Amino acid sequence: MKFGKIKKLIAIAMCMTMILAGCAKSDAADNASAAVEPKQASEEAAKETKEEQFTIGIAELVQHPALDASRQGFIDELSNQGVDAVLIDQNAQGEISNAQMIAEKFVKDDVDLIFTIATLTSQAAKQAIEGTEIPLVFTAVTDPVFSQLVTAMDVTDNNITGVVDAAPIKENLELFKELKKDIKTIGIIYNIGESNSEVQVNQTKEIAKDLGLTIETVGISTVNDIPQAVDTISKKAEGLYIITDNMVASSISLVAKLAQEKSLLTVSADGTHVDEGIMVSKGISYYAIGKQSAIIAKQILVDKVPVSEIPVQTSPEFEKKVNVKTMEALGLTKDNPAFEGAEFIN
Repeated sequence: MKFGKIKKLIAIAMCMTMILAGCAKSDAADNASAAVEPKQASEEAAKETKEEQFTIGIAELVQHPALDASRQGFIDELSNQGVDAVLIDQNAQGEISNAQMIAEKFVKDDVDLIFTIATLTSQAAKQAIEGTEIPLVFTAVTDPVFSQLVTAMDVTDNNITGVVDAAPIKENLELFKELKKDIKTIGIIYNIGESNSEVQVNQTKEIAKDLGLTIETVGISTVNDIPQAVDTISKKAEGLYIITDNMVASSISLVAKLAQEKSLLTVSADGTHVDEGIMVSKGISYYAIGKQSAIIAKQILVDKVPVSEIPVQTSPEFEKKVNVKTMEALGLTKDNPAFEGAEFIN
């Protein structure tokens, strides 16, 4: 009897051991599973982050202060917006053939977006992306409709949008009249091969009529034509208006020097030109429109906003700048009405 009780106790003990062992095994499995879950979540998060890295091709027409400022504004604002992007940065060195090759290479590399700076690079990219789903964001284009990038400022159904660099032409021409009340004739030098410049010349001529001003123009084909062009203008005009022409801008220091030697009043549509010797400007900030373009890129890539829902934009603000050395060389002072509210650059 006693022996039977002992056997029962042994059996109960063995069962308890098995039950406890099973529970321990279950707990270990649960712990292992719990350890795997964070690891899997971490891997999935890393994969998702990796998938959100974008490749952006940047095509700049030529290196000069204005376009460089747009490029830097774009890069800086991408970072500010938290866009994780690999940038392929290319410069066409002012050559249309280079712009075409750059755009075609971007398409071949299947970049996620192309950012173009200036009209000619934008036109080359437009041609390259046809038949693809690659979006194009442009900047430093004066009239994207005339340049056939879009059919209207608010119609961007061809996967192209951007920010224009249109300057306040009327306000700039009025600066000439404030600088010299009896001024009659103003000259413009421009690249005859750039549609962006052609648009501005025509607009300026129309606006000048209402202000009682005459516009004299000299077209150039290369930067080597600039000295003769400035000399020709100086014999016909009292001032030189610098439009946002990329060929002229690439040699703006030379233009400013030659114009000062000829005692020409100089007004520009681009604030960066004042840093190079042009006397006064009232125009857009190229850095700011570069930043605007980056915000558009973020909307397209990260927020998944269709390009067709993003109209072409304009600069929301203008800046006035004065080069003090040029001002003084031309016998003017800071109290001139044309300089009111300006930033003075020494």
